[in-house]
Amino acid sequence: MAKTTYRMCGGLAIMPGHDMAMLKRMSAKGWHVRGINRALLYRFEQGEPHDYDYAVDFQRDFSEEARELYGLGGWEPVVLGSGWQIVRAEAGTTPLYTDDDAEAETLRESRKGLGVRALLCAVAAALLFVLQARLSAQGNEPASWACLAACVALASGFVLSLFPFVGYTRSLRKIHAEQEADPRR
Repeated sequence: MAKTTYRMCGGLAIMPGHDMAMLKRMSAKGWHVRGINRALLYRFEQGEPHDYDYAVDFQRDFSEEARELYGLGGWEPVVLGSGWQIVRAEAGTTPLYTDDDAEAETLRESRKGLGVRALLCAVAAALLFVLQARLSAQGNEPASWACLAACVALASGFVLSLFPFVGYTRSLRKIHAEQEADPRR
């Protein structure tokens, strides 16, 4: 049975470069990423040290055709999630995205709807919080607790929508700034 270890995910949408550099360092030490769990921990299995480059892609539909294209470019999927994939290739392989516009379009598609979802969750949580306070003041404790539980669930939805939205927005701004600095990109 292979030895395993775990490392915390920094947030694929928020700090993709940081996470991919960490995966590269781990592979150089002989620990290769094999998955990510619900607690946002990368699972690594021990093997031979290898110099891999890693990249994350935020395609929603990772079809068989997309896998073939990645393979032709030297990239293989190692961890697949809902709306994202971590891929790896031999160090020095042509980057996953050589065109900033294609990368920006993928990020825009991933970001679509997250801002609206975060706003709706925040407004609904605030309204439920007001309702909860009113029910509590009236002495209706069961309904008050139910509203509070729903408020917490919506607040979680807000956080889980806002962080990726902010991360994608930061990445898009970085691409835009790089294009302005070097218009040939």
